[in-house]
Amino acid sequence: MKDLIWIEVSKSAIINNFRRLRRIVGEGVVLSVAVKANAYGHGIKEISKLLAENGADWLAVNSIEEAETLRNHGIKKPILIMGFVQKKDLPKVADLDTRIFLYDISTAKELSKIAVKRGKKVFVHIKADTGLSRLGVLPDGVLSFANELKKMKGIRIEGVATHFATNDDGDDEGHFKAQLASFRNIANVLSESGIKNLMINGSNSASSIICGELGFGIVRAGIAIYGYHSSEYVKNYCQKKSIEFLPALSLKTKVAQVKEISKGSCVSYSCDFISKKKTKIAILPVGYYDGLDRKLGNIGYVLIKGKKAKIIGRVCMNMTVVDASGIDDVSPEDEVVLIGKQGGQEITTDDIAKQTNTINYEVLARLRESIVRYYT
Repeated sequence: MKDLIWIEVSKSAIINNFRRLRRIVGEGVVLSVAVKANAYGHGIKEISKLLAENGADWLAVNSIEEAETLRNHGIKKPILIMGFVQKKDLPKVADLDTRIFLYDISTAKELSKIAVKRGKKVFVHIKADTGLSRLGVLPDGVLSFANELKKMKGIRIEGVATHFATNDDGDDEGHFKAQLASFRNIANVLSESGIKNLMINGSNSASSIICGELGFGIVRAGIAIYGYHSSEYVKNYCQKKSIEFLPALSLKTKVAQVKEISKGSCVSYSCDFISKKKTKIAILPVGYYDGLDRKLGNIGYVLIKGKKAKIIGRVCMNMTVVDASGIDDVSPEDEVVLIGKQGGQEITTDDIAKQTNTINYEVLARLRESIVRYYT
């Protein structure tokens, strides 16, 4: 018996996408899959287990809490924490045997003390800010930062990492090339400083697909594993090259009520939809609490019986109204698709992103974690 709202995730699509990317990057590259943000809405526990069983080398998370979740569910693969870790949580970095991005000297000193106290060696990756202006050491400070780390017991510099700002849009090659040149220079300087077997950690889904010749030792793949593209540029590139990634997620609900309203009826809050004629409507038990963007009011669609039904009025916290006129035999408990396929129709995360002026990442990441997920 399905719940009122549920998500279906295709395991075969995830595996297909992983294997497709593995073929692109090659067997000699560490393929680290990003499972942060609840595996982009797909379910961190189940997806991490699936990927670990099918050849993922590492798993990448944002927080110590996500790393703890993986370890508590029996995931033994190397875990890389890419986000901010508070000093109070550094003992868990050592206890959970995780890798971490480092960019702050006081954090490094504290981590060193903890590692020594526990008799452990913590593997770290220096995070270099080459032009995204997020977490990271600026290029002119990376060598001195590395030299300080070398003096610290309990810490081993395993790699150097960065994150590209524009490699997926095709419009600012100048910035990407500048970042790439800066990062390569940093890696060379660190290698020449005596750090052995330094792992170069810079490629994401887009750069690994489009710029396979970068030759980095680690690929941090995210969106492609789930069957989506980070931009139209990457999507068009994949279509030209016949590289197919399969969307893995569907979001579904059921019809709660069907009724006919008369001409001039107000629909939902603020009455920003007034029916122009007698209209059959269906009320759905799903809303912005569940991740259905409020901006979809009066512009979005759902699928019922393989046909599009327009969202009318404002999306509410827990309910949404759609125009079911022209769809025969709509009844309570009929299946409704909000993301995915039904009949010959499909609603994609890209469709929703365009309608709400956002990106497919956000559409996926905002899906409520407590929605039940079925893995097919």
